[in-house]
Amino acid sequence: MSDDNNTTKTEKTRYSVLWREHEQQALMAWWDSLQDPQLANGKTKSNRGERAKLRRCEKPQDILMQASFYDLQQHFPKTPTLALAAVAGILAHINQLSDLSFPKQLGQQNDQSGKPVLSELRFQQLLASHDIDELYENLRRALMQIKRTANILSLADRVLHWAQEQHDKNQYDERPDRRFQFTWAKAYFSEVLT
Repeated sequence: MSDDNNTTKTEKTRYSVLWREHEQQALMAWWDSLQDPQLANGKTKSNRGERAKLRRCEKPQDILMQASFYDLQQHFPKTPTLALAAVAGILAHINQLSDLSFPKQLGQQNDQSGKPVLSELRFQQLLASHDIDELYENLRRALMQIKRTANILSLADRVLHWAQEQHDKNQYDERPDRRFQFTWAKAYFSEVLT
């Protein structure tokens, strides 16, 4: 009997903005550098002070005043500055990595209540974010609901995708299935409804 039917296929996650492997590696290395020395891939020095400064920033514009942002920006020179600042600030709030996409995490059932970790109302507010400041604040709140655990690449890619979508609104109006709101809602509700 062949094991072909029992073999699990593992698909590599495809990102719409962070599709270059060197960008993914640079982002992960930057995040690692903000963590505890034991988590920083064998490095002896961490930038926990820089992480704390990023966490205290209330808006992406505040992040532009932090040295660690410019360390990240060196790897993403063509990325819109405020969008990358939002990514830097959001990632500074993450303590642990997850394999699940961010919206799937938000749609998982809470152990005590059986309801989604992030309520549908809060999720709708997140999707309806009008500007980068509002998106940033909504994402920070959502991260607290999932105990600062997230898939860094998935989250960063979606924030950058959101910024790109805001810049190129007409293109996404023609292809609604590629919109930030659609892709996150699909992942969230696929988790909620299972």
